[in-house]
Amino acid sequence: MGENLKQIDPVLPNFLIVGVAKCGTTSLYYYLKQHPDVFMSPLKEPKFFSNYKTTPGKGAGDNFRFKKNINSFDDYVKLFKTNNGKEAVGEASVDTIFYFERTIPAIKSYLGDPRIIIILRNPIRRAYSAYNFLVRDGYEKLSFKNALIAEEQGRRAEYSFVWQYRKCGLYAYPVHAFQTNFSRVKVLLYDDLMRDAITLVQSVYAFLDIDPDFIPNTEHRYNTSTIPRWRLLNNLFMKPKRLHKVARKIGRTILGMNRWIRLRDRIRDMNMQKPLPMGSEIAQQLRQFYHDDILKLQDYIGRDLSFWLQGEDK
Repeated sequence: MGENLKQIDPVLPNFLIVGVAKCGTTSLYYYLKQHPDVFMSPLKEPKFFSNYKTTPGKGAGDNFRFKKNINSFDDYVKLFKTNNGKEAVGEASVDTIFYFERTIPAIKSYLGDPRIIIILRNPIRRAYSAYNFLVRDGYEKLSFKNALIAEEQGRRAEYSFVWQYRKCGLYAYPVHAFQTNFSRVKVLLYDDLMRDAITLVQSVYAFLDIDPDFIPNTEHRYNTSTIPRWRLLNNLFMKPKRLHKVARKIGRTILGMNRWIRLRDRIRDMNMQKPLPMGSEIAQQLRQFYHDDILKLQDYIGRDLSFWLQGEDK
């Protein structure tokens, strides 16, 4: 018989950004991706570990988001086939930390002991940012106050994690679970990303054992939560609505795909504005809700987080 062919093991991630949503994970993904020794999954959020053999939530848009998920190991492996031998290989599924009770065993089973990156934001601001994200995309119809009431009353219990505005900000227990189950866990703060993005990203390069002196371009901030001035205009550019499909078809026909995408993004950006402050009453309620969790968290990560509990109405 001829020589036995040596089976080549698939390349899998050796680090994961596991969350938290609306805490700067998209920016971090793109800043890491610039490093010559880093390969990031072309699909930013495969959600393989969280959504394998599960069903979509029942919130508006949940089914559309679910269709993008990777549900088989073979498909997950394919995401990393073009890694070109880079030293650090990763992905950034931000719901991984929310569903930690099922994702941690799955990660250990498939990946062993990868490096874990977590980035956290003041949970009050995170909650409001997540709310405005769904307002921007045309899914959230309630006021922030009423949306929080709906969550508290359990009326959104079967919705996907993106709707769990308050619950997603309870960081202490899931962060500690990752610290307990993995040997290399780096916890970052959104505040540091906003203050000095290059220094923060370079600290991640060092954590990944790659050249920490590489300087990424951090001028652009990704996936910021803004709201539309005119909802009808915004609906022309949002999937999977019928208006979007009509506008896309006409735009592609007249301009071609690339020019249409540039025009679409430019008009959509011009239509966006910063949301109004959430209001001091709601902010105070959220401070009380998160108080004990924040105190636990700061012990786990060794950072003073008392400034998160100070006046907050944005």
